[in-house]
Amino acid sequence: MKKYIVSICLGMFLFSSCSNWLDVKPKTTVEEEEVFSRELGFKEALTGVYIKMASTDLYAKNLSYGFLDILGQRYQINAVANYENPLWYTFPSTYTESYTETIWAKMYNVIANLNNLLYYCDKNKNVFTTEHYYEIIKGEALGLRAFLHFDLLRMFGPIYKDNPMAKRIAYRTEFNQVPKEMQSSDVVVDSIITDLKRAEILLTNTDPLNFEFPKTEDGDRGTGKDGFLEYRHKRMNLYAVKALLARVYLYAGNKIEAANYAKQVIDSKQFDFVADVADLQRSKEIVFSIYVDDFDLQVKEEFGTNGSYYVSTMNFLYEMFDVTHDGTNDFRIREGVSFDFALNGITTRKYRQENMWSSTEGTVVLIRLAEMYYVLAECAADAQTAAGYLNAVREARGVDPTGLTEATRLNEIEKEYRKEFYGEGQLFFFYKRHGYTTFLHCPVERMVEKNYMFTWPENEELFGMTN
Repeated sequence: MKKYIVSICLGMFLFSSCSNWLDVKPKTTVEEEEVFSRELGFKEALTGVYIKMASTDLYAKNLSYGFLDILGQRYQINAVANYENPLWYTFPSTYTESYTETIWAKMYNVIANLNNLLYYCDKNKNVFTTEHYYEIIKGEALGLRAFLHFDLLRMFGPIYKDNPMAKRIAYRTEFNQVPKEMQSSDVVVDSIITDLKRAEILLTNTDPLNFEFPKTEDGDRGTGKDGFLEYRHKRMNLYAVKALLARVYLYAGNKIEAANYAKQVIDSKQFDFVADVADLQRSKEIVFSIYVDDFDLQVKEEFGTNGSYYVSTMNFLYEMFDVTHDGTNDFRIREGVSFDFALNGITTRKYRQENMWSSTEGTVVLIRLAEMYYVLAECAADAQTAAGYLNAVREARGVDPTGLTEATRLNEIEKEYRKEFYGEGQLFFFYKRHGYTTFLHCPVERMVEKNYMFTWPENEELFGMTN
């Protein structure tokens, strides 16, 4: 990055409800010493990071149900876009370039804000007067920095299992304009794990772990609770850090540590499978998510009659959810529960906002409990044990148990990713991690690394340190 134009979002905390928990007043320039001279300034700066992550260019759309799920072939050709064109897997192309350039710039902008916050967190440590605020704020910031770098690596990096030394991104830890040379991907992974381990230490015994699903009241005004420490599923909490460690270790091929951290999340008993089909977000399963302001309006437009994120035919949907084998009892495909079936298109109900609790409205899930079971299924020593982990999720979804052999294990896990993470952007990453040469509805005759690897923006090629 040659330049950063950094804005830190400031605001007063309003905990009357989750939908208006901030009255944000963005600033293009700030007096940093003044902002970070008080505890409130750190709270505001950290919340500004979450708000930036919740833009439609990032996790509120393109890195969830938008661009990444287009690449996962979740939708069908329609009047707005041709998702079946191979140009979606050509980097750069007229289809992909605007997405990849924006993602690169905005992700590194958020990282720059985190680096600035982390610098002052230690420089002005004395301003923290509330017990554990220093550990929680710094722990969250380190976890978020790791999270963002990891997704950059998953997008712009190589197929890691085949080419771990490829130099594709730089792990930035300082707030400055100095170009940094691209680093070997295995070095980036080590840096991600280092930040997550530091975050884990800071959040252990300090994170209040206030999840409390489902939550029907509007905030905690007048209850004596600290609203900044509520809704921990919408913050980089301790178990989000552990779940991310499981995800990263699996990516790096360290199955022992991946399984270790996945088990810690499950064994914590903080999360549980939801059997209530009316709970569209499966609230008690949310390990980490972001809050998107006015998400109800966005959802109405994107998944409405004039939207572009839908399936046109039942056959397409039934293939994705393996109905031939599993039937339609799975509530992840059930009409009126997980999908709306209409003449003008079949759309997900996952983001419908009607009758949602304040703790789950405006929520885009970034890590959910089921993934930890899938991690364990990949890491299990034998197919029978792996089947047990998959069947724990399948039973919770109303599907009959399945048997596995070593020959079918990965295929069954892949089908679970298709079903569980619809609209969440994780399927494309699964295909890339395993180097799939083709997948369901893939329009490319044979996928190779370049079809999975986002290209750098043009200015990075011209002025960055990419050699």
